[in-house]
Amino acid sequence: MHFRALILAVALGSFSAPSARADGGAGSGRLQVHCTKGSAFVSILLEHHHRIGKVVLQIRDQQGRVIYREEGKALTGELVRRLDKGQLPRGKHTLSVEAKDLLLSQEFTIE
Repeated sequence: MHFRALILAVALGSFSAPSARADGGAGSGRLQVHCTKGSAFVSILLEHHHRIGKVVLQIRDQQGRVIYREEGKALTGELVRRLDKGQLPRGKHTLSVEAKDLLLSQEFTIE
């Protein structure tokens, strides 16, 4: 059963990845991560043209280890999160967001 779920996730990701881009280009979703040196927070903004639904946020370090994971549900087309930078290690990280028809990722640095 787990294998079927993995195949389904890969298939959905391959279909949705070209249409959902984190760089704000043409597509159905947009992901923004703001992490400034003067702020104590990492601000995350996810926008989609319709209701997002179940969503998984993951932050990975440079070695690919998951250092933060959150599962939830967004009942609108927008999801905003603010994470405490003090709880995350310094360095380059990658935020990935997975929802029913979204698969977005963006790199950011904590100084």
